[in-house]
Amino acid sequence: MAAEKTSAHRWLPQIATAALLSAAAVAAASPAAAVAGASRAATARHSPAAISAHHPPGYQIIARSAGAPPGAFDSGTFATCPAGTVVWGGGVEFSGSADASLTVNTSNPNGSGGWAARVNNTGTTNAQFEVDAICANKPKGYKIVSQMADNPPGTQSHSTATCPSGDTLLGGGTLSTADQVAAILTSAWPRSSAKFTGYMYNGTTSDANFIVYAICGHKPAGYKIVSESGPIGPGATLEEGIGCPTGTSALGGGAQALDHVPAVQVSGSIDQGPSGWSIALNNTGQSADQVDGYVICAA
Repeated sequence: MAAEKTSAHRWLPQIATAALLSAAAVAAASPAAAVAGASRAATARHSPAAISAHHPPGYQIIARSAGAPPGAFDSGTFATCPAGTVVWGGGVEFSGSADASLTVNTSNPNGSGGWAARVNNTGTTNAQFEVDAICANKPKGYKIVSQMADNPPGTQSHSTATCPSGDTLLGGGTLSTADQVAAILTSAWPRSSAKFTGYMYNGTTSDANFIVYAICGHKPAGYKIVSESGPIGPGATLEEGIGCPTGTSALGGGAQALDHVPAVQVSGSIDQGPSGWSIALNNTGQSADQVDGYVICAA
């Protein structure tokens, strides 16, 4: 049964869930096939003509949509940055309201050139999802660092990637090597201005690796990490947004379930245009939890 949606704590009512781009579903049963078979053209949601001085130079958000059929394996696709830019952050979300059958496996930088994501669908009907790459000109000190942890079957693992001294966290992501729908992201968030942390539950019967990424560079103008907190009750789904300060734009973001129990699972974490970040989590357990949502902003 789908989790009951709660709206008890509305952090940013003006942020609405973005409509997905129309596209045919990807019918692949594995993430590799889903990515290889994706033929839809990526779309820039924010053209250069619309960019103002309140964005980092070259700022664009590239969106790509795909289908996630129900099955034993996850589905994936990627969005690619325009030539001359690099990825600063990115995210993934499902179309429509979240529910407990739709969760995130992976959402990570695809090298410096874009963003990739894989999602799980344990339901009975096809779902649509969107992957965004947040791109801009390459800043000084730009690099992507990673930290890997073992993720044994039936366990939750965590890891933190840390930017080199003198660099600032622009965005972050996570990747699981498990490709079954029982591998579920439970938290991924900017721990500080230099660290990105993720938690991953491996509900499969095979060992996997869990990799956390931090995208780093010299601190951009107007840099700030904004966070908000809210409750998520047992059997509930929480969909909320966090806004950037006026004059800044979203670079990345994330969500942290404070108790870090495998029953609280990420169903989406993505920008909502330059104005902020949106998160969706399912609580499939019997106890309430607290969730922190984050957005990294700069001008």
